[in-house]
Amino acid sequence: MSRGGAPGGGAEVLDVAQLEALLSRTFSIGLDVGRGREKVALVRLRLSRALLGAAETQAMAAGALAIERGVATEQIAAAEGLALHAAAFNGMPDPVLHLAARAMGVVTGLAALEPGPRAPGADVLLDAALQAATGLQQLLAFRHDCTTVTTPAEQAAATAGLTSAAAELGKAAEALHGLIELAEMTGRSGPHRQDGSQLSPARQGRQAPEPSSLTSEPA
Repeated sequence: MSRGGAPGGGAEVLDVAQLEALLSRTFSIGLDVGRGREKVALVRLRLSRALLGAAETQAMAAGALAIERGVATEQIAAAEGLALHAAAFNGMPDPVLHLAARAMGVVTGLAALEPGPRAPGADVLLDAALQAATGLQQLLAFRHDCTTVTTPAEQAAATAGLTSAAAELGKAAEALHGLIELAEMTGRSGPHRQDGSQLSPARQGRQAPEPSSLTSEPA
């Protein structure tokens, strides 16, 4: 495999035409990513991210099918290692960097969804997920820094990253504790419908009768 496409000659980087061909022929996806109007590097990045999304969806579907066909859970989990092996073969120097890049993708993806399209206002769950993903990314980055820092300045920067990770994860945990308390209070406040939604106080005394009470008595 050629490895001359990226700075430093580390990874195989497909060009715009190759990426468009993969998306259109393999996944039947056609996108307007600004080709001919914007910088080639940006167009390549957009197509690469789109390809990643399509490939991840394929992997999720294959995982669901494997579960349906009775493949052992351990074998499904072990298959995840192939993603790391493929990344290493294509120039990713450290599996942790691969995982950190995934976490960063979650961070940017969640940020792009803000505010939640179905949320009535502030999406507390999405905010907490974004904080958790940010903290995870910073935590993985610190793990990598532990093996690469060589100067006091780099050590200080790594420690600052760890502190930031703790803060983000702490904020996410605090938000979740608040949501748990709210859910518990809501659960104690009154009866619910069969679909799980809560009955309003005005309707709590007018619940539908049980199916058994609807059967007619024999004449």
